[in-house]
Amino acid sequence: MAATVLGNQILSQFQTLSSLKYLHQKCSELEKLLKNTSTKDLKNVLPYMLENIFGCGQGPGWGLDMISRSSNPQDFDSIRKLLAPEGPVLSLVYTLMTDSFYEFPIIALPSPTQHLIEDGGLPIFYANKLQYHNFGRPVIVLNAYEFYLFHLAYHLVNTRVQSHNCNWNNITDTLYPVLVDDYLNYFLPLNRDSLPKMPVVQAPVRSPVVHSPVAGKSFNIPASPPSPQRPSLLKSSFVSAQKQHAQTTAVINQGETTETYRSDTLIQVFAEFWLNQNPISLDRQTFSHTASENYMPSTNHVRLVRLLVKHVHSFVNTGTKEVVSSPYQSHITSTLDEFKKSLIPYIIQKKLYMFLRHGFDRWPLDCSFRLLLETWLTYIQPWRYVNSRSKLGRRDSDVNDTKTVEEKWFPFVEDNLLFYTVLYQEFTQRVFRMDLTTQFNACMLYRANKVYSLPNLSNMMFRAERDMCQAIQMGRSGGLDLGGSYISPEASLSLHTQISELEKPGFQYCRMYSENMIQMIKAILRHIEVAKQALSAQEESFNRSRKSGMAAILDISSWFQDEGSMGDLSPSEVKKVHTYLDTAATNICYIFEIEVPSFVSRPVSALSAFEQTSFLEGSFLSDSSPDCAETEEGFTLTPLGRHQLMNKMRKFDVMYQGDPDLQPIRSFENATLVRLLYHFCNFINTQYGPNIQSLCDRNDLIGRMAQVYFAPPLPKGSKMSSPISLTQRQTLQTPRLSLRLLASYRTLVYLGLLYLVLSLWRGISPVGYLFCLIGLVLLYGFLHALTHRSSMKMN
Repeated sequence: MAATVLGNQILSQFQTLSSLKYLHQKCSELEKLLKNTSTKDLKNVLPYMLENIFGCGQGPGWGLDMISRSSNPQDFDSIRKLLAPEGPVLSLVYTLMTDSFYEFPIIALPSPTQHLIEDGGLPIFYANKLQYHNFGRPVIVLNAYEFYLFHLAYHLVNTRVQSHNCNWNNITDTLYPVLVDDYLNYFLPLNRDSLPKMPVVQAPVRSPVVHSPVAGKSFNIPASPPSPQRPSLLKSSFVSAQKQHAQTTAVINQGETTETYRSDTLIQVFAEFWLNQNPISLDRQTFSHTASENYMPSTNHVRLVRLLVKHVHSFVNTGTKEVVSSPYQSHITSTLDEFKKSLIPYIIQKKLYMFLRHGFDRWPLDCSFRLLLETWLTYIQPWRYVNSRSKLGRRDSDVNDTKTVEEKWFPFVEDNLLFYTVLYQEFTQRVFRMDLTTQFNACMLYRANKVYSLPNLSNMMFRAERDMCQAIQMGRSGGLDLGGSYISPEASLSLHTQISELEKPGFQYCRMYSENMIQMIKAILRHIEVAKQALSAQEESFNRSRKSGMAAILDISSWFQDEGSMGDLSPSEVKKVHTYLDTAATNICYIFEIEVPSFVSRPVSALSAFEQTSFLEGSFLSDSSPDCAETEEGFTLTPLGRHQLMNKMRKFDVMYQGDPDLQPIRSFENATLVRLLYHFCNFINTQYGPNIQSLCDRNDLIGRMAQVYFAPPLPKGSKMSSPISLTQRQTLQTPRLSLRLLASYRTLVYLGLLYLVLSLWRGISPVGYLFCLIGLVLLYGFLHALTHRSSMKMN
């Protein structure tokens, strides 16, 4: 009875501190509570604490996905310290792992898992976690560590969290992805030869899975030679039964296996919640629950999946190379190296393939698809993450992006052949529905084929497909598809096994270099040609529409618009789209050994080094600039950026990017007028700056008209070609009055000619002419505000 009363008092204290207004205060008080209370008394508080932090139940949680380092540094640091891998919360979790078990709501599990459990199935991952209580009600029972990770992973896919609609422009500035990166770096370290030691426990802990060699599939790491014995005589159903039997072990010994327990559990939970939302049904012949197929990951979800894939590649590539000094000597592999070998094929491969397959098929046709595309390209390029020490959100190094793919990666290509062939074919089908006249779509087409054109990669794909299909007459110019029955005589059992594990029943495999694929590629080239013709026609139409003579004088709108704009694209952007399309067409022809079409005219070397590697991690800098990091003082060069700058790999574009009103006086400007107009505008902006800002922030017609007259020199979201300080950037993004245009001799000539015409035609006086000009300016602002309503928002 006393223990119950004490537990209620502690729970009451926790509820009291949960009502505090500021998060850093909650963290401080919670840390004191955890420090001053015994573990036995905190046993029942853990579920309420995790629900309150991550918002798994009815509560809103602490909003970890919305806390940023720049806007809330105190809350950011306090929560990060509280939830650190060796912080107070996880220290409590490690202590409770021995004898405390908790129920996790089945409704929070991925939909395919829910439906499988409801139908009486037993998912492999839950073999030792699923129990049945009263009236056969299934429940998920977890130890404290698993319980914590389930809450952490579910936070990303929680529908209540996704309703926030917050977009992480910089994942290094947001708390949740930073926490995930902390856990990955701690439990899957890149610069250590061992995992962090398991805390001393008094009893065995529950195991999520016991890895053991499974017949029917052979996986290789790059450092190991390919195994010559891949096929298996065992049926896949028997293999699955053996896997499931191996995973029903409820406990594991306190020996070498516990070394990888926490790391194994972390990856398995992330893969279950982040990659298993829309799998292709393999466990059942019919999939009656179609609701789960409607789940679409958010852009933040895809960003974290890519972060996970990059870190897993870096972690696996740190495995020690097997050295066999004698054929009579067996090499003893450590537990950690065995874990690195099995991580990708046993945990990541299948679920990631389903995640990408569903995304390629269902993702909207907009520029956000580039996130999913880069996730796919990240997985199929493990050679980019050898000896990687990259930090969260840092731009990938381009050192390994143009080098020949070494032969040691052939086993990876062979074990992941469907990632290279089927997903490329899915992407090719998607290209037909893309508008290639837009810069992002053209760049996505370029990016994918740039990777596939890496030296030796297409050759390895061809050899892997040839070896696995074992056709009698195998060539790039012909061949039949593999039927959905998986018993085609020209396909080896190894390929059948890979297809049966990754694809749904009835799938027909089309060879990468078959005649049908060649015809599809030729259709893609025609699609590229049509897009280039449309761009050329747009350029010609723009050139013809440019007015000259009296028409240009009377066109008032030309005084306020950039003459170099062409619809949504500037002439430089149109040129870049042409280059993307030409380079993509050239790479496609290289991959499939097709003659380069005649419409390819621009040189491939016109692209910068960064454009040839990645376009995902954008910043305020242009793509050809050296690698920079955003700090409180603005953008500063990273060590990689200094290396690129010193070796002339990249450079900053030298141009003026300060206040346009302070540019040197040009020869076509009147120096006196420039100075007088600047002092006048500076007086107005200084005296009435807040009023101008509030006027531009209005959402009515007056606010939109004010945005026309007080447009800032640097619109928000525009790219810079060289670093500037944050203070200077904020100054350039502030609405202001600028009349320097009136100091141009060209403008003065136009105004003089207009006055001459009106005075001779209507006899208008100077005062009347002034009011006429004011009326024309107001009319222009009114019409521009009406016709460009969507683009006039300042925030």
